[in-house]
Amino acid sequence: MAPQFPDPDWFLALGGLMAARGEFFQRIGYVEARFVVRVLPDVLPDLLPDEDSGGEAQTAEQATGVAMEGYALTNAMALAPGDAMSFDPDFVICARRSVWRRMLEEIAHSGRPELRHTLNSLALIGDELWLESADQLREDKFYRFNQSLQELFNLAAHLPGA
Repeated sequence: MAPQFPDPDWFLALGGLMAARGEFFQRIGYVEARFVVRVLPDVLPDLLPDEDSGGEAQTAEQATGVAMEGYALTNAMALAPGDAMSFDPDFVICARRSVWRRMLEEIAHSGRPELRHTLNSLALIGDELWLESADQLREDKFYRFNQSLQELFNLAAHLPGA
């Protein structure tokens, strides 16, 4: 079975695709960032199960720590809910599962999300996707490396089952 977002193996698969497209990422520029992707539940536990979850409600928060160094994704690891800071991230990208799903469905369909559903535009609006960070200078890495981050996510169009 193919790895699913936001499992660490999903990010590592993206890292493999990133390595295969090394020249493209070198043109964009290097990345030195540690970040956490935080997926929040859409529904409360007592509501109906999510139809895509195999009958189980998607009520648990999930978080994955990702490290990118130079032109490579070097690490991805699952984090316990509420334990994002143990990864010492520069920033945490937070959104509900439905927001992540919409972005990834658009990427699977056309290779990239619609302009208003990119990481950058969603973070700038700040109501569907937002950033958390203990340090404003480290949070700035999200904006500095945003094109590489979005292109990393756009590689999901090439994953099996996308």
